[in-house]
Amino acid sequence: RYLIVIDDIWTMEAWNAIKGCFLENSLGSRVITTTRFEDIAQACCSSLHGLVYRIKPLNCIDSRRLFDRRIFPLNCPEQLKTVRGGILKKCEGVPLVIISVASILACHEEVNSTEIWEKIHNHFVIYLEGHRALGWIRHVLNLGYNDLCLDLKTCMLYFSIFAEDSEIMKDDLVKRWIAEGFVTEKHGRSPHDIAESYFSELINRNMIQIANIDDCGHVLSCRVHDIMLDFIILKSTEENFVTIMNDLHCTKGCLDVRRLSLQKIKNSRCNDLVENIALTQARSFNFWGPAQSIPSVSKFQLLRVLHIVVSGDRDENYDLSCICNLFQLKYLRIVGIWCTGFLKQLRKLQHLQTLEIAHRRSEDVYLDIGELPLTLLHLIVFAKLLGDIGRMRSLICLATLAIGDIKHMEGMKGLGNLADLRELRLYVSASVWNTGGRQLSFRESLAKPEHHYVPHLRGVAICDSLLSSFSRLGSLESLIINGGLPVDVLICWSPPPRRLRRLHVQDCPFSVVPYWITQFAILRSLEIEILSMTREGIHILSQLVSLVNLRLFVRKSLPAEGVVIPGAAFPNLKGFFFRCKVPCLKFRAGATPRLQNLTVECHTRAVQRADTVLEGIEHLGSLMTCKVNIYHHDFFMATQTGGGDGPRPPSIWQALEDEVLKAINKNLGYPEPEVLVQCL
Repeated sequence: RYLIVIDDIWTMEAWNAIKGCFLENSLGSRVITTTRFEDIAQACCSSLHGLVYRIKPLNCIDSRRLFDRRIFPLNCPEQLKTVRGGILKKCEGVPLVIISVASILACHEEVNSTEIWEKIHNHFVIYLEGHRALGWIRHVLNLGYNDLCLDLKTCMLYFSIFAEDSEIMKDDLVKRWIAEGFVTEKHGRSPHDIAESYFSELINRNMIQIANIDDCGHVLSCRVHDIMLDFIILKSTEENFVTIMNDLHCTKGCLDVRRLSLQKIKNSRCNDLVENIALTQARSFNFWGPAQSIPSVSKFQLLRVLHIVVSGDRDENYDLSCICNLFQLKYLRIVGIWCTGFLKQLRKLQHLQTLEIAHRRSEDVYLDIGELPLTLLHLIVFAKLLGDIGRMRSLICLATLAIGDIKHMEGMKGLGNLADLRELRLYVSASVWNTGGRQLSFRESLAKPEHHYVPHLRGVAICDSLLSSFSRLGSLESLIINGGLPVDVLICWSPPPRRLRRLHVQDCPFSVVPYWITQFAILRSLEIEILSMTREGIHILSQLVSLVNLRLFVRKSLPAEGVVIPGAAFPNLKGFFFRCKVPCLKFRAGATPRLQNLTVECHTRAVQRADTVLEGIEHLGSLMTCKVNIYHHDFFMATQTGGGDGPRPPSIWQALEDEVLKAINKNLGYPEPEVLVQCL
């Protein structure tokens, strides 16, 4: 019988070489391994029938206790509590770092000096490097960094462009890497696929941390640990990879700039300094701050990446027409500022791959497709497009395309020519159909052409053309449709694209669940609105075995027995949102075995059937959160139609909340999920 601990396994080859030495003699022996790599941890478990234990950082309370115990005989003085919180935030729950920083402070004669504490907070890494007990931290980080291939090292250094605590969107990062030239096509694989594999490898090596997961169960965004970020900044400075300016540090890096990052600017000091540095060789300019601090971009003659995120007053107009003279530009993203003067000159940017403009006034923009460069891969602008979209044959992502009237739909006939399109967001205004406030079904509009509320017949023909275009988009993976379309306008969609992973149809209801949904074998996220849910509809939905996230809205009726989720249905479902006036949701044994988050929305009439709102929760062994949102009847109807704030609920609703909570708790299994019942 033995207990063996193997620390810090770096390669699969090393594990394969030693795993055969462990005898399986059924005497209760144990092998504990540690590694930084997710795939190696999984391999160790599969070989020894074990479990992966992910070591979590200390929580806020335990971090504070550990920190205070090293410095203070009693309690932390009141005047130091704020800066203590900032220091602990940088430690991010790592015990050795907490102890080491606390030791530095404990060794000071003036241990209660606010000035000393603030210096350590503002110059965190410098103090750590001078501490002998932490000399190995940089060594350990260097080991991980040096183990990366050259391309991955470059991608890792790129994180130094982002400010501390930034949530970095994966798709945005991947597009930047490609625009910078870090990733190119190899062995027939596209740059996008290679860049995503690089991102996954950095996650696997625990060099970056997952921040959020999207509705399909994929990584949406990431963060970089403060200690890792400081290490990357030091590396970037040594290699003159990036020059960083902010209100605390006006320069980090050489003034012969290759990449410039202005972070969280609040005054004009950095803006003045920019005027005195060499920018002619700069390839990337990234700005976060108020609009008045944006330096002139005309100096950036070789710029490939331009990223501007503006805070503060966002209603002024700014002339950014000089952008169209940056002929090497591949990536352009402008958020929070209304810019004029360059939209009609975009055709000059013959290398542009990504164009993203986000501002609340952009919905009034008319963008002429004839003025767009044909090199565009990602067009992310909430705008009304004029012209034939079919000429943009390189597009991979098109969002959000707004169709305000019939003339805009004419240009959509060529949509099916976009053979490489993976993501499409479409907004169709109700005015296209001229329904006069009454929502007719698609079938009704055809049966009663003389009705004065009938959709424009030309619009019906164009919609048929639009559905035909959807069917030709063989690479489409994500489709989001929003707008006031008639009931069942999509019911005749055939054949649908088979590679679809996300389908969200908002404000475009179906009378029943369409059968063609069963053709989406790999669909992972579905949002759909149904007038009447039937037993057949439940059966159709339950055939979507790959589904991870389901948002189901039922406007009118349910089967007499309610919505019954049969055993073995939805084996991969993790999130389920269900809205109905008086819901009745039942889970049979074996249904949704991986369901983690359940939300049900109803209105006050549900009080009459509170004990049947949810049944069979004891079968949901993976459930983590269960929410029941109860709306006032008028507010519920307003949210169904997209308007109204609704009244605040009276105090007597507490009885309703208690009754529903009692019904839920009656069926809870183990471990007990977090249950929240609220009247809104």
